[in-house]
Amino acid sequence: MELEKTILILGAGRSSSSLIQALLEKASSGNWKVVVGDMDAALAQSKCNAHPRSEWFGIDPKDPSDRNNRIAQADLVISMVPAFLHPEIAALAIESGVPVITPSYVGPEMEALHERACEKGVLVLNEIGLDPGIDHLSAAQILDRIRNEGGNIKAFESFCGGLIAPESDDNPWHYKFSWNPRNVILAGQAGAATFLEGGKHRLIPPHRVFKDARRIEVAGVPYEGYPNRDSLAYEEKYGLTGVKTLIRGTLRGDGFCSGWDVLVQLGCVRDDVELVWDEGISWAAWMRSFVPASAAKLSLREAIQSITGTSDASLDRLAWLGLMSDDQGPKICKGTPARIIQDLLEEKWRLLPDDRDLVVMWHRFEYELNGQMHEITSSLVLEGRDSTFTAMSDTVGWPMALAAEAILTGKFTRTGVEVPLHRDYYDVLMPGLESMGVQFKEERRTW
Repeated sequence: MELEKTILILGAGRSSSSLIQALLEKASSGNWKVVVGDMDAALAQSKCNAHPRSEWFGIDPKDPSDRNNRIAQADLVISMVPAFLHPEIAALAIESGVPVITPSYVGPEMEALHERACEKGVLVLNEIGLDPGIDHLSAAQILDRIRNEGGNIKAFESFCGGLIAPESDDNPWHYKFSWNPRNVILAGQAGAATFLEGGKHRLIPPHRVFKDARRIEVAGVPYEGYPNRDSLAYEEKYGLTGVKTLIRGTLRGDGFCSGWDVLVQLGCVRDDVELVWDEGISWAAWMRSFVPASAAKLSLREAIQSITGTSDASLDRLAWLGLMSDDQGPKICKGTPARIIQDLLEEKWRLLPDDRDLVVMWHRFEYELNGQMHEITSSLVLEGRDSTFTAMSDTVGWPMALAAEAILTGKFTRTGVEVPLHRDYYDVLMPGLESMGVQFKEERRTW
């Protein structure tokens, strides 16, 4: 009888729910034991749901010896901890000959492990969640198909967003948190957005990213898309050298970007300076602290509008958040503006127990074939099952669960630090995802 294999999952946060559930559902047939570790031991225990093939433990951040021993003894490690810890975990696993899966982007520290992973015959598969992850798989599949038909690719655009399902959409921002709130608040601040458009390189500084959002319609619903930081990095990754347009970006609900742009322009979401406000300050007074003295005689709405040029609808969105209230104020009065406002947004944009979220992904491919121009748009619209097994959790967790099965059953034979752009990955994972309900719809036109 084949020996039981151990899958070690490090991190039991919000995005781990669907991953753990999917692996436990196949644990008996696959002859796996699923071991879940987290600094919050009770959280790890709850995610195991008393499954007979599960085990949970608490991670001691001051003494990693137990975690390290478990890594060495596992048959597969899935790292769901903060991204900066992935290289440390991968390095330990590689030395023990244990394959690793992470959902995060490959940084320099992880890339530096590639040669050693190849020497040890170990696969370290990264960027295998939603975005990055399903975006790579679905785009690479169509790009390869176009090339195999003889098409010459001229343009590629890809946008993805974690949003709120229509029946749960009850606020003017059309948004609720389904993943790390801090990442949402700091979006657009990491640097200028660079991309190709119409054959020209474009650079959008952080303070203009949301002002230049574009309209994108998916399944008849209007969204707003803003460019991610570095689309140009995908010229080589996707084999798109020479294309005229290359943009990767994020989707938000209609009107979100213009409202968020106000907070960016005023400095309300900056995270690079700590400030102190008076105890008991109201939100209106807090907002006033970002308004120049030259606008002191204007009402708060008038002052913000005079500085940013925003619309009444965007001002209404700020008012809905409570940012113009004289009766309520921040819970804490010392910290970065981003940290102060995060507490408010976590309450206002909280995913309620009966809410369901929404994931939307949209690709556009433009190419020349046999003297004609062709366009393919490929879109995914997926609603969450509930507030625990969200669309975000499903689309992050399911690809990793399928990849785990493929590694343990020998379907993936590549080694080194990898991202899922090769057909070895999409040929296995895309059909699996489709069977789980992650289905893309394609539309075509020719001119």
